[in-house]
Formats: sequence, C-alpha cells, structure tokens
Amino acid sequence: MKHHDPAAKHAAAPEVRITIEPEWVLASKYEELTGTTPNAVHQRRKEGVWLDGTHCAVIARRLYVNVKEADKWIRSQVSQRQRAY
Repeated sequence: MKHHDPAAKHAAAPEVRITIEPEWVLASKYEELTGTTPNAVHQRRKEGVWLDGTHCAVIARRLYVNVKEADKWIRSQVSQRQRAY
C-alpha cells in the first residue's frame, strides 16, 4: 500500500508570479524609477513639453506620469540630438 504525503503535493507545485506593468504611475514612483522629480514633470507640463492626458495627468490633486508616453518622448529627444550632430 502506498503512503500518501499531502506536503509532497504542495512542494511540487510550481510558483506562479504575476508581473504588472502599469501604464500610469504616481510622479513619486516615476522619480524612483527614473530620477525625474515631480517638479521636473510639473515644469515640462508648464512649458507644454508634456501634455496632460498624454504624458501626465492630475487626478484628485495627484500627479501621474504615463511611463510608456514618457519613454517615447525620451526616445524622440535622443534621436533629435543624434540628428543634430
């Protein structure tokens, strides 16, 4: 007769990890990720460099950054500088 070990069943189960990559993050989290301060984000908004609803948004008095759009903007700046040389 085989002995059944319930702990062995759980030990063999694979670990499942879920990765979430949000499109919008708080400006403070964006600073952690990139080093760009919330003040720099506000300045880009003020100068019209970053557009509300595209690159950033203020919702309930909290500043958010669209990471994907911010990355696109950075890539466009890099390619413009390379063309200038």
